[in-house]
Amino acid sequence: MRLVVVGGVAAGTKAASRARRVDPGMEITVYQEEPEPSISECGLPYLLSGMVESRDRLIARTPEKFAEGDIEVKVRHRVEAIHPNTKTLSVRDTTTGEAFEDRYDRLVIATGARAVMPPIPGADLDGLFPLRFLTDSDRIMAYVRDRSPERAVIVGGGYIGLEVAENLCRIGMEVSLIEGADRVALAYGPEVSERVEAELERNGVHIFTGEKVEEFVGDGRVRAVRFGDGEVGADLVIFGVGVRPSVDLAREAGVEIGATGAIRTDRHMKTNLPDVWAAGDCIETVNLVSGEAAWVPLGDTANQMGRVAGTNAATGEDALDFPGVLGTGIFKVYDLGVGKTGLSEAEAEAAGHETVSAGIESRDRAGYYPGSQKVFLKLIADAETGRILGAESAGSGADKLTDICATAIWAGLSYPDLINIDLAYSPPFGPALSPVIQAATILSGKFEQAKEGVRATK
Repeated sequence: MRLVVVGGVAAGTKAASRARRVDPGMEITVYQEEPEPSISECGLPYLLSGMVESRDRLIARTPEKFAEGDIEVKVRHRVEAIHPNTKTLSVRDTTTGEAFEDRYDRLVIATGARAVMPPIPGADLDGLFPLRFLTDSDRIMAYVRDRSPERAVIVGGGYIGLEVAENLCRIGMEVSLIEGADRVALAYGPEVSERVEAELERNGVHIFTGEKVEEFVGDGRVRAVRFGDGEVGADLVIFGVGVRPSVDLAREAGVEIGATGAIRTDRHMKTNLPDVWAAGDCIETVNLVSGEAAWVPLGDTANQMGRVAGTNAATGEDALDFPGVLGTGIFKVYDLGVGKTGLSEAEAEAAGHETVSAGIESRDRAGYYPGSQKVFLKLIADAETGRILGAESAGSGADKLTDICATAIWAGLSYPDLINIDLAYSPPFGPALSPVIQAATILSGKFEQAKEGVRATK
């Protein structure tokens, strides 16, 4: 039995490793176009500033390490076509240019996502880069070393753009961030966006929102970025406008593509093609709160999907399933942790919910304890049932609060459940009443004003 995995990083290498554990005798090959099969992509912004000391720290496993587990990993190899009728693949060695055919009995597609590069005049100038792979960070760091840029512009105010802005500031660059929408961190509500922008500006980042980049200007090398009626100097530009699922290979093979533009699978990671599974940033899943198709390209989710796909590809059965996601995520901007789980108010209303929300500013520990810092938490509940639909947090301890709320949403809890939830308390770790309990109590007051209350689910 031969398993081929197309793509590495999180989902592909997890699928291969899991398949090896399930079936020690299976023949397994992984094809990966990039030179490293298994990296920690989320660490790339921190490599730019030196907070991660070397690129090797971001390489989880090398081809040689996989070989010790009897998994053949061929890097710098691009799968150019999948032929499901004959269960064969057209592969090209990108180093030598050699093309050859391979076969599979079972196949996992884990082609991931690619950075969006908008078609803007001047985008062919030197000094403009995406940041998606370790090779991208290699090129950026080489450019910084050789050209000594002093002014950087980040295009896009999502996770990557915000993290890169901080890390380029840390190495002494003057940083500007341009976002086409009216605020950064659009996945969050305006209360969180305001705090993120304030933290960036406090640390010297120049923010331009509601501005569309119209042109990159330079003399072979980028020197400025023009937008609207303005212009800002730039020696280096990083694109952080998002990513798109890499599905061309799958689509051309006849794999069904879902409403989000990513590969559609069932709960077992099966595609519509026989003996073909898919996992990671190239597939869509379901949002467990809204019940709608969702594309959530996150490393932890990709790992979980890869485990399911690898298990089922090894057994040929529906041994495991992947239920879906809440869309839980977190990032850091300087000293501000920013977390989200479930739906924002706008997302909840778009999904047909009437919402009630409560936002509070509390402390990450007892107010009298040394080092106490502010933290904001917002809970979003369904107005009819009181069920928690989403939560957003910004400040010290946002990770803890986000995870508590994710667990509550996963369990289907409503706001009365959270008022009396039994959480750990000690002055060095939090206030006497957790911000989760405080926010749920405020929600209770709002519900009581509108109706007689909602019965707890637990």
